[in-house]
Amino acid sequence: MKKIIHTTVMFMAVLTFLTFPVSASDLTYQIRSSVYDNTDPSIPTGDFYWDADGFSGFWYQIKPGLSSELLYFHNSVNASATIQPGDEIAEGDLYYVSKPQMKKTKIGGSDDGSTYIVDGADLKKYYLMGFFGSQYLAMPADFSSLASGCKSDRIAKILMEQGSDDKKQMFSGEEWELAGGWSLVAKQIDVEGNKVWVELKQNGEMIDSDVISMAEDRTRPQRTYLYKDNDDYPVFYCYVDSIFMGSTSDFVVFRYAFLRGDITSIESGDTYGLFDVRGFEVPAFMNGTNFAGSGSGTVLNTGDDALVMVSNSDITLDPDETIDLYGGMYLKTEDTSGSCLKMTLWKKCSIAAADKVAEETGVEEEELVVIDMAEAEEESVFSVKDETEISADGGEKEEAVMESSVNAPGFELIFGLMGILGASMLRKF
Repeated sequence: MKKIIHTTVMFMAVLTFLTFPVSASDLTYQIRSSVYDNTDPSIPTGDFYWDADGFSGFWYQIKPGLSSELLYFHNSVNASATIQPGDEIAEGDLYYVSKPQMKKTKIGGSDDGSTYIVDGADLKKYYLMGFFGSQYLAMPADFSSLASGCKSDRIAKILMEQGSDDKKQMFSGEEWELAGGWSLVAKQIDVEGNKVWVELKQNGEMIDSDVISMAEDRTRPQRTYLYKDNDDYPVFYCYVDSIFMGSTSDFVVFRYAFLRGDITSIESGDTYGLFDVRGFEVPAFMNGTNFAGSGSGTVLNTGDDALVMVSNSDITLDPDETIDLYGGMYLKTEDTSGSCLKMTLWKKCSIAAADKVAEETGVEEEELVVIDMAEAEEESVFSVKDETEISADGGEKEEAVMESSVNAPGFELIFGLMGILGASMLRKF
C-alpha cells in the first residue's frame, strides 16, 4: 500500500510539471550575427557593416525583400586593412543607419489605381523602417504625394492591420475592439439607403464618427472611412466592403482595417544608448552601399531620407569584450590569440507567457495570434514578435513574444495514464 501511495505521489508530481510549465516570462533567447573574422579572406578591408543578411535581429520582410538597418564601422584606423584586435573605433565612427522603405499597403493593393486618395491622404503605400530590429512607420513628408519622401524623425508603431483576405462582420450597434484602447462601432446600418454610420472610440470615449455611403457610383476610396489626427496624419482607416440584411439584424463587412500608434519624434542630438542622433540623411561616404534586400531601395545614396546615429564614445575592440549598444543589442569580441579578431553582433530577447500575450493583444489564449513579420501571408508554426518601444526620453522597453500554433502534446495520454493508474489502485483495494 505504501509503495502504491509513494508511486502515485511521484507520478502526480511529474504531471504537475508537465501540465503546468514554469512561466515563460523569465525565459530569454539571443540572436547572433555572422562572424567578423579579420583572417577570413572574404572579409572586406576598410569599412565594414552588418545588415539584415548578416544579422537576423534587424528588421526584414522576405516579401517583397525589404530591409532598412545597418550597423556600420567606418574604419578610419586601418582604412586599407581589416579591423585589428585592440583597434579603437573612435567616437563618431560607429554608425547605426535605418533607411525607410516604401511598400504598398493592404488597402492600396486592393485597387488598380496609381493612388488611393481619401480626404487628401494617399493610402496607396507607406514607409516602413526598422528601429533596432522593430518595425515602425515613417511619416511621409506629404501624405498627398508619397513620392516627396518621408520624415524618418517621426515614426510610429502599427497597432493592427488586417490581412488581404481578412474580413470583419459587425451587426448594428456592435463594437469592435481594435488595439491600444481603440474600438470601432457600427452605430447604425441603413440597408435601404446602402450606408453605415461608424463611430471611432479611444478608451471608451467617442473620437470621431462618419456616415459611409455604399452607392453604386462610389469608388473604393469613397467607401473608405479615415480618421486623421490634428496634424492631418492618418491614424485609422477601413474599407466598407458590403452591407447585408439579416433575419433579425442588419450587418456590415469591413476590410483592410489599419491602426497606428502615437508618433514618436526623434531629434538631432537625442541619445539612444551608445548612439547620438547625427541627422536624417545618408552621409556621402556611404554612397552606393548595397545592403540586404532585393529592391533598388536597398542602396544608400547620398542625401536619402534615413535615420543616422553615431557612437558617442570611443570603443576599444579588446578580446573578450561585451559592448552594449541599444535596444538589447550588443557587440561581443572573442578571446583569440595573435592578430585574429572575431566579433559578433547580438540581440537579447525575452519570451512572454501566454497569459501576458492574451492580455496585451486582447486575444483569448486558445486563439492563434499570427504576427506577419515577413508579409509572406503564409501560415507558420511559430511566429515571433520582437518590439523595442521608444519612450520620450529615448529609453526603451524590450519585449518579445513567441507564439505557437501547435497545441501542447500528450495531455490525452497523460489523463489516460491517470485513469489506468486509478483503476489499478482500486483493484489493489
